[in-house]
Amino acid sequence: MSLNFFGTQTDIYQVWCWLLDVPGAALCETYSRPDLPNRWFKSAGELAATDNVFDLRLSAWSKDFGGAPEPERVTFEPVTQRLMGAKGRTVLLSPAFINVVCNNDVNGCLASATLSFWTEKGARQRSMFSDRCLDSVDWKKFSSASASITRRLQKSSPAKMRAYSIMPDAWAKLKAGELKLWNWGSECAYPSELITERAR
Repeated sequence: MSLNFFGTQTDIYQVWCWLLDVPGAALCETYSRPDLPNRWFKSAGELAATDNVFDLRLSAWSKDFGGAPEPERVTFEPVTQRLMGAKGRTVLLSPAFINVVCNNDVNGCLASATLSFWTEKGARQRSMFSDRCLDSVDWKKFSSASASITRRLQKSSPAKMRAYSIMPDAWAKLKAGELKLWNWGSECAYPSELITERAR
C-alpha cells in the first residue's frame, strides 16, 4: 500500500519521529553507502546529527513486527567501481518495513513523498519474499502500526491537493507563496481549485 503526500523536510522529519514512536522501532538506511554498513537510527537526535539525512532512503522496522531485515549485497559494475572507488553496497530487505521516499523537487516545485508498506495479501500475491519470511511477520501488529501512521499523517494535514495530503509546513509555505506543488506534469500554486482545506 502507498500514500502520496506533500511534505517539506520539516514535515518528513515529523513523519520519521512518528515512526520512531512505534514501540521497538528504529529507522534503517535501506541502501548503504558504498562499501559501508547500513546505519540504524533509534532517535530523532541521531537523525538530526546526520549529514545529508534527507538524501537517504530510510525504512522503519520494529522487532515486534517480525520479518527481520535481511542483507543483500549489490556489486557494482567494474566501471562504477573505478568511478566510486568502491566495490558495492548492501541493501536491507524486509516485508515488514514502513518506507518513506522523498522526492522533494521537480522543476522547482515540491513533489510528493510516499509512505509505503506491504499488506499481507499484497505481499503474498506480489512480493518476492519467501513464504518462510512472510510467515515470520506479525501481520496484525505490523498492519496496526502502518494504519496508525497513515491516519496520523492524514489527520495532521490541513489541506489536500486533489486526494493527496499537504502536511503543515508545506501548507504554510504554499499559502505564503514560498513554494508550489508539482501536479504530475504542471505546477500548482495557491489558491487553486485543485486544493481543498480540511474541515476542522
